[in-house]
Amino acid sequence: MSGSPPRPEVPDDERAPRWVKVSATVAVVLVAVFVIVHLAGGGMAGHTP
Repeated sequence: MSGSPPRPEVPDDERAPRWVKVSATVAVVLVAVFVIVHLAGGGMAGHTP
């Protein structure tokens, strides 16, 4: 035996469209940048009274 069994093929109609993958990637990157800016102390400074 060679190890892991072969993965079943997913039909094309069950895969997410490219625009969904791109949108999700952009959203994750924006959230990561937002978190990094806040952890670095540079965000939302103008919103404090």
